Amino acid sequence: MDTPPPITVATRDAAPRNDPGLLGQAVLKVLAHRTRVDAVHALSPHFRLVSLRSDALRRVAHTPGDKVQVRVGGMAFRTFTPLRMGEGDDSLQLLGYAHGDAPAARWLRSVAPGDLCHVLGPRRSMDLAAIDRSTVFVGDETSLGLALALCGTPLGGLDTHFVLEVADAAEVRAVLESMGRGMLQHAWLVERRADGGHLVQVEAALARYAAADSYRQYVLSGQSLTIQRLQRTLRGAGAKASQMLAKAYWAPGKIALD
Repeated sequence: MDTPPPITVATRDAAPRNDPGLLGQAVLKVLAHRTRVDAVHALSPHFRLVSLRSDALRRVAHTPGDKVQVRVGGMAFRTFTPLRMGEGDDSLQLLGYAHGDAPAARWLRSVAPGDLCHVLGPRRSMDLAAIDRSTVFVGDETSLGLALALCGTPLGGLDTHFVLEVADAAEVRAVLESMGRGMLQHAWLVERRADGGHLVQVEAALARYAAADSYRQYVLSGQSLTIQRLQRTLRGAGAKASQMLAKAYWAPGKIALD
């Protein structure tokens, strides 16, 4: 994978700001993996590729599609999908989307090599490695880690159609090209409209996919209302609930969905 040079920031030994109190530190010692940030790559104005390293990661099991939760300040954790975590490896990589002023966005903008980073997991979220058929993946900017994890499965996303609703297609396209992962580089990027009108195109495409292959798998992720709308579309087109894997990462007015 070709990525830009890491951000040049002096290595720091101090723990992140907003440290938890004594009780929180005790909980972290028992439950969390203590890692260090190995590198941070600014792939675009909003996307950061963060590499973490720890001997503790060598001892954890991982399935593509699992989630990890990263401490972003105090005892606040936010969820990411590792896009690379090899068996017996001491590192993992996270692709984050820094949007707005939420805790995760602030952490992504400020994190630097050498920072201490507490990680919970990995834990089961979606078993992408179990997918054994043609797949349609629908998501948004928050779904890129999951999409990259799918590309890392035995099938590698080779028979997968990627559809992403995004705010800035040019920015996301540049990120996908820099990551260089198979079919994901050819994802269909649909720019988001405030009135949701862009989803009419996505719904029409899903209906065509369902009509062409009644055995197809669907992976739906990102915004909760979008997922609900597309599930209704797929059911109307004859797709069964067993063909849909869905995970909402965010919802209007809410934070920290899992």
